[in-house]
Amino acid sequence: MNTLAALAILLAQAAGNAPDEPAADAKPTGETRYSVSLADEGAFAGGLRIPGPDKGNLLLVQPSFAYRRGDRWRVSTSLALAAQTQGDTHARLRVKELYAGYSEGDFDFSAGKRLVRWGTGYAFTPTGILDPPRVATDPTDRLNLNEGREMVKADWIRGSNDVTLAWASAGLVTEHRPGMRETFAVRYNVLSHGFDTSWIIARDRGGPTFAGANFTRVFGQAVEAHGEFAYRDGAAVLLGGKYTLRSGLTVVGEFYTPPNTAYYRPAGMPATVGRQHYGFLRVSKSRLRELPGWKEWDLAASVVVNADDHSWIGVFDAERRFGNHVSAYAHALTPAGEQWRSQYGMLPYAALVSVGLRYQL
Repeated sequence: MNTLAALAILLAQAAGNAPDEPAADAKPTGETRYSVSLADEGAFAGGLRIPGPDKGNLLLVQPSFAYRRGDRWRVSTSLALAAQTQGDTHARLRVKELYAGYSEGDFDFSAGKRLVRWGTGYAFTPTGILDPPRVATDPTDRLNLNEGREMVKADWIRGSNDVTLAWASAGLVTEHRPGMRETFAVRYNVLSHGFDTSWIIARDRGGPTFAGANFTRVFGQAVEAHGEFAYRDGAAVLLGGKYTLRSGLTVVGEFYTPPNTAYYRPAGMPATVGRQHYGFLRVSKSRLRELPGWKEWDLAASVVVNADDHSWIGVFDAERRFGNHVSAYAHALTPAGEQWRSQYGMLPYAALVSVGLRYQL
């Protein structure tokens, strides 16, 4: 962790102290981009069912840096320093991405820790074998805390065809997630007749072979359909779609059913529950109205339902922008279900509300 952080800081300092200064009669050969985001968020839990603190605070600093030289070389890094207080104060540095890449002709190579997203699902993704874990109650990763995996990746791209070979470690330098294994994966992606389709085969060290396929299809300017099928000791199926009204109101819906296996079973759920069936619905609107004082608002409401144990959780998000750099936001969760006997009934609170302020540069 210390080595990666030091390398990222040295790269950022080098970019700040020695930016590219192309000659007046020559085209620029290098491009540097950097940004920083600061957020302060307070959380409040209501109706706690177990003893513990009902308040918490999160201070988050996220710098990022990217450098590209011509069309071939690139370096990118993204960090997150989080200081969280909930009874005690804990600080952690996350290396979300730190990788280098090189392109030559139809080939693209990269090595390091990076985020990839092979799944097409919004709240669930059975084919996202190298993706960060998808959280149905926070599918947009609102705090931008998803971490990539350490990997070596090679792409061959010709026209609408893309063949990818990837090897991902179980965590050589940075701390790995529980259950993560060394993974080798192959993906073939093609765009044909309006369908963006992928076939994926992967194998974890010491684990069973994974096979899956997914698709996305856009109809006109308002309708999008997507689906995923994966098999790993059992079949997982996802079907979903998105519809955007002329007003800008967007509706996303998904149905997902994973097998009752250790790979797909949610943490804390007993092995006796059997195959699960989930539903997801999200309604959102950016720029609430095209009027001063209204167009700075973004609103979203969603619900995740477990159809087997009849539990569900509602999610509400609101954001208000102030100029180009500052925004205030609120995030609320309300679970319901048979207490201690259902997936969302097991959550230790009746409501959880987070309110924050974010600055981006």
